[in-house]
Amino acid sequence: MLFAPANRPDLVGKALASGTDAVLVDLEDSVPLEAKVAARNGLRDLPRTDVPMYVRVNGAETGMLWEDVVAAGQADVDGIVVAKAEDPDLFGRIDGALTALEIASGRTPGSIHLIPLIESAIGVRQTYALCTSAPRVVSVLFGSGEQGDLVADLGCEWTPEGTGLMHARSEVLLAARAAGIQSPMDAVFMNFRDHDALRVECGLARRLGYVGKTAIHPGQVPVIHEVFTPPAGEVERQRRIVAAFDEAVAAGSASISVDGRMVDYAVVRTARTVIARAEAAERASRRTAHQLEDAT
Repeated sequence: MLFAPANRPDLVGKALASGTDAVLVDLEDSVPLEAKVAARNGLRDLPRTDVPMYVRVNGAETGMLWEDVVAAGQADVDGIVVAKAEDPDLFGRIDGALTALEIASGRTPGSIHLIPLIESAIGVRQTYALCTSAPRVVSVLFGSGEQGDLVADLGCEWTPEGTGLMHARSEVLLAARAAGIQSPMDAVFMNFRDHDALRVECGLARRLGYVGKTAIHPGQVPVIHEVFTPPAGEVERQRRIVAAFDEAVAAGSASISVDGRMVDYAVVRTARTVIARAEAAERASRRTAHQLEDAT
């Protein structure tokens, strides 16, 4: 999910052509205060595209949240990311507002996704309640940015290895999974020139259970894809496991050995998850290829 400032249509266009899986049009930190109203009004002119588009709205404390929500809800976007998420009751009210906007515009109620961005100690503690505040909450973003709000709030030391943020990152992941969230994501890596350090942080997030990461520069997208997309050899191994297990179940057995390792329902559940992620990455790759063909 690649950020692009809402007041820069040229950068939104570049983000759409970057190969990212989704574009996150930003009304918050990347937009100067004096440009926020114009940026919000510009949401109505967002291009229609096969690439999912989300909007990050300003937090409740700014006084701009509700106007942002209305503008995003009327702009036919796929979802809204709420900055500095802490209050589950607020998410319930946003859910109601989006339902009204969807009905008014003829969209299916619940079709606009809602994603909390966790950027404070309170937000970490409230992750489960935020993720269960409405059915339209489909993901959560962990605010891992260097010198970001969460780092400042915790008073911890940021490193690409993630030691200072390890407990908070793990707690958000655990709460999200307990709430049934299938696609928790790590948030931005600020030094867009340091791809090696980005790869380290992506690897940490993937090993913990996150399935993706937001980007602030198109150059980060290939690195994020590289780390979070299961390698071909691993996908093939998981396909063998599923095929062998399905065959065994059909024959009346639910515990077998594949490549010298025991396989049961739990193992197959993990295997199917890996395969699903690989297939999703393949669909995104084909979509990007089609966009490039159309552009030429």
